[in-house]
Amino acid sequence: MGKVTKLIGTSGIITGAAIFAKKENRKKLVKSIKKLKPSYAKNAVTPEDIQDANMVNEGAMTSIMYYNHIQEE
Repeated sequence: MGKVTKLIGTSGIITGAAIFAKKENRKKLVKSIKKLKPSYAKNAVTPEDIQDANMVNEGAMTSIMYYNHIQEE
């Protein structure tokens, strides 16, 4: 199984090197990553709905309070 994994990894590296040897392809990759990064970070960090954010906050506090209560007993 290890030989197959190494073979697949090596072929992936070689293919990637061949594709990104051209400057045009590297520029396209960088451009697409820069385009995706802000939208991903924006959606991943904060929920758009304020009520959802409050529910998450309350749920987290409820579980912490329960855990602390159990530890005190």
